[in-house]
Amino acid sequence: MLVKNIATIQKYAIVNYNFTFEIIESQVRKQERKHILSVIGRELYNSWSDAAPEDEIEKEVFDLLEEASSNLSLLSYTKVGIVSSSNGGLYISTSSNSEPAQWWQIKDLRVELLNSGMEAIDQALEIMEANQDKFESWVNSDQYTIFKELLCSQTAHFQKIYNISKSRLTFLALRPYLRKVEKQFFEGLLGAETLLQIKEGNSPEERKALEISRWAQVCLAIAEIAKEGIFELSSRGLFTVFEEIPGMNRTKADQVELLKIEQSKSHEGNEILKDLIRHLKKFPGIFKKYDQRENQKLINPVLNGKSIVSL
Repeated sequence: MLVKNIATIQKYAIVNYNFTFEIIESQVRKQERKHILSVIGRELYNSWSDAAPEDEIEKEVFDLLEEASSNLSLLSYTKVGIVSSSNGGLYISTSSNSEPAQWWQIKDLRVELLNSGMEAIDQALEIMEANQDKFESWVNSDQYTIFKELLCSQTAHFQKIYNISKSRLTFLALRPYLRKVEKQFFEGLLGAETLLQIKEGNSPEERKALEISRWAQVCLAIAEIAKEGIFELSSRGLFTVFEEIPGMNRTKADQVELLKIEQSKSHEGNEILKDLIRHLKKFPGIFKKYDQRENQKLINPVLNGKSIVSL
């Protein structure tokens, strides 16, 4: 574990003087496994569990992850902290000098702990992205938050087009949708060689094609997300739905609004794909593989979920 004692928790959260680490240790293990190991990778997590890093930048990330662990562990503890178990059953803990917190007090505390924990993880990932040479094991892991294989490969690329509050955790959760959209709309339309050429973006014309492609990919991914309801999607943007606060009210789009978002983004994405094709056709000497496909008169339809649009 990264957090090993009550002194660490007291650095980042307010707890009673008689609150011991043994009370919360099981929650620390659970939350670090769920929220920290899953985003930094096992190799780095195990290394830092053995010993804290000494490098200044690595230590900054380590401290943020300790902060996240402390807050998220306390959040988890709020679900079980007032309940005592014995041979006689389960009881709510009370004393002559105190009483259990009210439900609304617990809810407010949970919101604060959740936000503090997730923000700390996001800040840690931001530092890691900016200093990749210091986090090679993470860069080479499945948890790496820059998806080199995708057109929209970084949080900033998505944020530029659609608001996700710069959240790398949200961007991580978007990866399957970005991959699905790329396979469904781009691979058949462009061909593998042209798609790779655009991703590498060596010339100004290729970088322009990459910019257009990212815009289309984000729009089409939002259209896919609107169908499934896994994220909180509204006029404010897109956010990850966490299950840590049961019954928490959320401002989200209703089914009519979701349908409008799906149709609007699907249409926008397909229109941008048409812009992409026009751009590729404008520079046949640069996009030679695509020009060859055109000259061979291969038909490449774009499926928008309801009909086939030929470009």
